[in-house]
Amino acid sequence: MDLNRKEVKRKTKNFLIKLPIPPSVNKIHYTDKRGVRRLTGASEKYIQDVRAVTRMFIEDTQFEKFENGTWLYMDLVFYFPDKRIRDSHNCLKILLDALEGLLFMNDYYVMPRIQSVELDKENPHVVLKIY
Repeated sequence: MDLNRKEVKRKTKNFLIKLPIPPSVNKIHYTDKRGVRRLTGASEKYIQDVRAVTRMFIEDTQFEKFENGTWLYMDLVFYFPDKRIRDSHNCLKILLDALEGLLFMNDYYVMPRIQSVELDKENPHVVLKIY
């Protein structure tokens, strides 16, 4: 069985989108006084910023959101601001959650693949290629 894979009925294109570097999964939550895990203010701002950039991308490219059952590949290249060792895969959680509902209905159907980690001191970012 193929995990409920749907046949893509439209011509697929490759889409490139450039977004800010996500915070690490280790820094996106805090525990409040009652013991409830909540997003940090920086994480909430990141989600808002990414969603704003993504909405502009959708409008500019006429991107059509993929429905559930359409498996997507997402190739990522991270451009970090310095040579400090980071776990790039720890950035995936908040990034995929921020894009959910805009580029795809459910991040369950996205297969992220980190292709490279590079250095860009002036403009740290992540480039996503979706197909």
